[in-house]
Amino acid sequence: MIGRFEIFSLGLSQLTSGWNKIATEELKPFGLKGRASVYMIALYKSEEGLTCAKLSEICHRDKAEASRVISDMEKKGLVEKEKVTGNSYRAKIRLTEAGRKATYELRERIKLAVEKGGAGLTDEEREHFYYALQVIADNLHKISKEGL
Repeated sequence: MIGRFEIFSLGLSQLTSGWNKIATEELKPFGLKGRASVYMIALYKSEEGLTCAKLSEICHRDKAEASRVISDMEKKGLVEKEKVTGNSYRAKIRLTEAGRKATYELRERIKLAVEKGGAGLTDEEREHFYYALQVIADNLHKISKEGL
């Protein structure tokens, strides 16, 4: 069991570290850190916009981080907030045209990174990997909420 835990933990750490370095490098031209990538992708998928609370939920990040990243993105002209009844707390956050363009470019680079990262896997192996990854992620998320 310890062997599986070590492989899982170290592999996850290596994946996260590698991904963060790639994302940070890709977002450098926009003056953003790699953590902004998940927010950009989520917003790209939601043309109607998302509140900061919903965005943090979708991205599995805390609201404070989401708020800081969105603030940075707003300063860079990549997102805009549409206040709902004058309340910025429930403001819908949307990518600007510049943000959509930057996210499109980021998505293309992500596709390339994922393709290169999965080199050597068959389509069937890749399908099994992503299925297993999602099951494990869902189970760990549930445990983190409900406890062991």
